[in-house]
This record gives sequence, structure tokens and C-alpha cells, in this order.
Amino acid sequence: MTYNKNYFIKGVLWQRSPKQPAIRTFVASDGTVIGIFQGDRGARPDLDFRVKILQPKRNAKPFLLPHDEWVVDLLLKAQHYRDDIARLLKYYQRFYKKCSPFPTPGSRQSYSPKTLKYIEKKYGHIVVSGTMSIGGMAIILELFCLCEKQNPGAHQFELALKWTRECILGKRDFKNVLNLVIRHREY
Repeated sequence: MTYNKNYFIKGVLWQRSPKQPAIRTFVASDGTVIGIFQGDRGARPDLDFRVKILQPKRNAKPFLLPHDEWVVDLLLKAQHYRDDIARLLKYYQRFYKKCSPFPTPGSRQSYSPKTLKYIEKKYGHIVVSGTMSIGGMAIILELFCLCEKQNPGAHQFELALKWTRECILGKRDFKNVLNLVIRHREY
């Protein structure tokens, strides 16, 4: 795979401002690089993190993955694999309820995804042109679960998992889901 040499150096994702390496870097099966960078928000700013993505392209730059993009990615996949994506979202709803936030910066730095092997084995057949690999999506969903758990009382991501699943099953209008992830409004 070809990556932008300014941002993916010796297997580590870097950002320019401030110039620093990712706390942890993962590479999905489609070559997408996913990095955890230090954040500064919430109840435990020392444990907060931001997830950045780098596409395997020569001129690509890392970007923060907005919540609307993972939702749209899964909605596109659901056009072909409705029941599988609904089950995948149910799996992450259960994972969310069971997971615990990182207790220390060191635990975050040495973290390995817990759901990746299972998801790739069970849902590896889900391939939709123009969308992220199911492994890349697994890493992102797992990290977002862990990140939200850092903040007691936070629930937007958990709600987005639920509403996206309900949308796929025809129980919720997609405009409700997009309003939640774009405007952060529940209705």
C-alpha cells in the first residue's frame, strides 16, 4: 500500500499540529490506518482521545472521523447486508454496555482491539465498494465505545448505535439518526 510519507512513518500514524505520533496505531485489512491521539475533554482529559483515519493514498492526510461518516458507511452496507449489519450493531450495543474505559494512559497505549478477530471472522464477507472494511469499522466502533465511556452520563454514541440499528430495521427514520450525529439533537 502507498501512504503519505509525511503522516505514516515506520508503522505509526503522525499528525502535524501539534506534531506528534499516535498513542496507538492500527491498520485495517483494507489498509486504512486508524490512530488514537491525545484529547483534552471530558471527565478525564488525561485519558481522552481522538480517532484519526488515514486512507492508503499517496496524498491523503489524517482526518477525524465524524460520527455521521460511520453511520452512513453502515447504512450503505445495510443496503446489501441488512440483517448482518443489524446484528453487528446489536453486538456493539452489548459491547458498549460491558466495556470499561481505559483506567490509565498506559492501558490506552498498549490497547489491542477485543472485537476485531470475531467481527472479521463473522462479517468478513461484507464488502461494499466505496465503504470501509468491516475490520476498520470494528476498530472504530470499539474505540468510540471506549471513548464515550470515559465520560459518565455521556450517551450520544450509544444512542447512535441503537438508532442506526433501528433505522436499518425500518423502526426509525434515517433523518432522526443523521440529526443526532450531525447536530447532536435527539428527537
